[in-house]
Amino acid sequence: MVLARWFAVVTLWLVPTSTAGVNIGSTVFAVLAIASPEVWRRARTLVARSPGGFAALVLFVALALSIAYSSAGVGEASDFLMKYRKLLFVPLLFLVFADDRAAFWAKAAVWGLFASLLLTMLLTYTNYLGWTAVGPMHGTDPVKRPWVFKDHISGGLMMAFLVCLSFSLARTTKHAGASGALYLVALLAMVNVLFVLQGRTGQVVAIAYIAIYLVMQAARFRRYDRRMRWIAGIGALAACACVIGFAMYAKDTRLAETTQEINQFETQNKRTSMGVRLEFYRRSAELIAHRPIAGYGVGSVRREFERIASVETGARAAMASNPHNEFFLMGVQLGLIGVAIFVGFLLAVGKECGRLAEPERGIANGYLFAFVLGCLANSMLLNFTEGNLFVFLIGILIGAAPRRETVR
Repeated sequence: MVLARWFAVVTLWLVPTSTAGVNIGSTVFAVLAIASPEVWRRARTLVARSPGGFAALVLFVALALSIAYSSAGVGEASDFLMKYRKLLFVPLLFLVFADDRAAFWAKAAVWGLFASLLLTMLLTYTNYLGWTAVGPMHGTDPVKRPWVFKDHISGGLMMAFLVCLSFSLARTTKHAGASGALYLVALLAMVNVLFVLQGRTGQVVAIAYIAIYLVMQAARFRRYDRRMRWIAGIGALAACACVIGFAMYAKDTRLAETTQEINQFETQNKRTSMGVRLEFYRRSAELIAHRPIAGYGVGSVRREFERIASVETGARAAMASNPHNEFFLMGVQLGLIGVAIFVGFLLAVGKECGRLAEPERGIANGYLFAFVLGCLANSMLLNFTEGNLFVFLIGILIGAAPRRETVR
């Protein structure tokens, strides 16, 4: 059991930096967890103690059963199903960490992830400034120059989450110097995602974080003491400065190119990122309307997209194995039943995250918010980095972190 916990925590630490490390660590974790008699003894209480873990299991079973009618065929559908095997880690993580002595593991998971993301952020800056050329994703063009271990989509989302992670830790850190350093990291991460990395998903999440922060500070300002008012005021000014700077700089960012990309796709049939996404969403809606109950089965998206676009040319004939939207992906594969199960899974996880004590509650809710928002423009659960970060972070915290009612 102890080894299983260590491998789970280390796997979480490796998500921002190493694909191979995550594959090896998660596999060893699963083997050790399944081999533990304690996990099997706790399994009978899973439904009552972790609805989120049970919902993840139900979603995976539904996807597995859909192989029987998938239009992709058994082999292709099975391969696609394996991308969702990370769902099985959610109940396993809860069962491994669910005891009264597991709070240490939650802190180890959070601070280790913070260190990993901090290292990534620093390397992103040094790559961007031309001081280093580190990482397998690093390139020479302006977009790829700051990349380190992940591309702009995954890297941008993780930098946006580092804002939330640093801020949550700073609010609960008693040492003034450490708290100030954490607030500085949050500010640097905000600048990074808005001005250094060109990931639209991360930028949208970061701006949403800023909006939520400003609303929360405005609502609580009168209840703060003098010191906290200064901190909240400085934080609000820094957040506003980032937004103003981004608005002035936005004309040169990929986020500002969204409308242009859609127009180029619509008028010139030119392949652009946002234009193709809208085409994928249109196809997905059409497919769901044709089979609204149980969909076309796991892994069926590419086969059905090819059938619909067989008479199209140019960008309108673009292909992908997923529509870059997790809700549409579930709808095509499992119909409205699948969408309902997926939404139920997210709601169950959200309810469990809401029971945690701070700072784990803010951290878990912060990434859950980013994950759900990201699912509107990317297949976050299907994606390797974003999906594994969600599964291991949330799984460890809902199993190991203290609950609000138990904190004294």
